Amino acid sequence: MRKGMNKTWLLALLVLLTAAFGCQRRPLETMYRSTVRVIVKCIWDIEVDTHVEVDTDIQKPTGVTLYIFREGKFYNSITTANVDSVEVQLEEGSYRMYMISQSPEEFWRMEFEDMTTFEKAATRLRENASASWASRKSDDDEVVVENPEILFAGVSDEFEITAKMTEDYQYYYTNLTKLRTKYGTTSTTKGDTKGGTKSDEELYYEERVEYYTIRIPIHASNIVSQLWVTIYAGNADVLKSVRSSTSGMARTFELTQNTTDAEPAIQVINGWKLTMDDTAKRIGHVDGIITTFGLPNGEMPSAQRDSALNVSALLIDNSTVAEYVFDVGDKIQKLKPNPGYRNLYRLIFGDAENPAMDLPDVPPAGGTSSGMDATVDDWEDGETVEIPM
Repeated sequence: MRKGMNKTWLLALLVLLTAAFGCQRRPLETMYRSTVRVIVKCIWDIEVDTHVEVDTDIQKPTGVTLYIFREGKFYNSITTANVDSVEVQLEEGSYRMYMISQSPEEFWRMEFEDMTTFEKAATRLRENASASWASRKSDDDEVVVENPEILFAGVSDEFEITAKMTEDYQYYYTNLTKLRTKYGTTSTTKGDTKGGTKSDEELYYEERVEYYTIRIPIHASNIVSQLWVTIYAGNADVLKSVRSSTSGMARTFELTQNTTDAEPAIQVINGWKLTMDDTAKRIGHVDGIITTFGLPNGEMPSAQRDSALNVSALLIDNSTVAEYVFDVGDKIQKLKPNPGYRNLYRLIFGDAENPAMDLPDVPPAGGTSSGMDATVDDWEDGETVEIPM
């Protein structure tokens, strides 16, 4: 009787084990990772028009840094030279990502803050220590900052990875790997294996792996704008050099919020160029264009903006410095940007009939126009740069 009971018990156990194995969707010996393959596709919003000259600084970068957040918390960051797509393995969870061109260490004029906090990630312009003269021309406590370098940034939509998604992906990926190991295949892309043409089974698993791979697009665009200033002047041919600064510009750009924050700053406008409009009447204009984040708080130009443009003009006698202050306010316009830039902020003071600056008519030093080695006590610290005529 005891012997018959043992046989009955063993038979029942065998039936239970068989049923248990039969309910498994995946082979018991397979060990799955709890991740799925995610390809982040970088889409560079760089305007390409063969009929329009594009700034040489506006081009696809040589590297990117991707910041990944899971359930609202920082998960990982990756810096890579693969600028068109970045491949990562992600586990179950809800995700958001943002990316920047290059890496924070490669920018000299900007510093990066709170990069591991999604809502606060920002880039901030460094102080321009060599332009202290500009701060003394402002009544405010704004800091003189560097002009920004070109920076592309983009943010992904929120997406979710479920447990089933990881299970499906890992099932087909594991079976594909086992199949390739069995037949000595090491290729992870379509094509001929070491043994020749791939089998239908291998092609099937490859297709399923691709099918269950998640693809996330990120559109990356330049966050940097331009400020273009034009000033008309009478007796313009007496100009030797011009330098200028403008207050009330944005210092910080919030990368994931796609806007500037409230902190104002002073920017220096350099690289002026002189164009004579009427040689007989000695009327011309100077143009200066710089990079900028734009206006604080994502503002639009308005009369309520209390900002000023300070201009110092060194004349050809090497001793006269003409000073001018222009109220900016709503005189600044937001125009269609040049290709590759975020915005174009435009300032024009005066015109060929009514110049905004009436420069003192002075003779050149020594009877001829002097070179770039001139020094003037009133010119304060900083380099004297002759403007192209």
